[in-house]
Amino acid sequence: MLDRLVMNPKRYALLLNSVARQGTGSSKRPLTPIECAEDIQRLIDEEGDTREQVAERLNLGNPSSGSRMYKKRDTTMISSFLNLLKVSHKSRDLTGWGTEDHPKIPFSTISQMSSFSHDEQDIILQSVFGLDGEKILGKEDVKKIRKWRNDNPGVPIQECVSKVLKLKPVTQTTYMVVCDVRENLRKLIDSDTEPRETLLSILRKRLDGEFYSADVGRSVVAISMDAQAYEAFRKSQYSNGISYTLFLEEILQNGVD
Repeated sequence: MLDRLVMNPKRYALLLNSVARQGTGSSKRPLTPIECAEDIQRLIDEEGDTREQVAERLNLGNPSSGSRMYKKRDTTMISSFLNLLKVSHKSRDLTGWGTEDHPKIPFSTISQMSSFSHDEQDIILQSVFGLDGEKILGKEDVKKIRKWRNDNPGVPIQECVSKVLKLKPVTQTTYMVVCDVRENLRKLIDSDTEPRETLLSILRKRLDGEFYSADVGRSVVAISMDAQAYEAFRKSQYSNGISYTLFLEEILQNGVD
């Protein structure tokens, strides 16, 4: 099956190494869940694989021990990844593996939100942003919000969030980008009494668009911005082939040195 692989072999290795570590408790996965979802969709679109074939390639959904050898692979995990592609671009970067710091949200939780509209997804996901880990959105929370909304179809999603999460929902949603804390950002955090403001100042000088806030954690930083600023980050990944984290490192290089 690999002899007809169109995807770059190095990229395929990163994908395999990322999804194969489910349940290991390790956060050292080379790709984000969103990146894995995009690559899985590529295998389907560009190479014509079925979901069962992708599951076999990535060694997901193994038939249970003692089952017949010709039993098809379970594609539940493949569907969970693909559901991430239905999440709003404003909030999808909040998706994590479940081992990262706040504000990352486990992809198993976010994948269940595909039935909500993009505006509703943004309100739900961004309502727990900036709370310093006081509230972690879980799968059961999403299920409760969906049930409450189904039982009260005419009620705004803001009221659902308030009722279920006991939080004040956001009134304005923005584009969110989450980056790892690497060398240059670590220097800024350790040497600056106001790293958030310094980071925002550097970004505003280097990039067009508006940057609203920065949530600096131990291992990740989440940045809130408008569509114009987000486009610069998006192009770094899809046009220049580098991650948001590396793009931020490049921006900080002059500001930190």
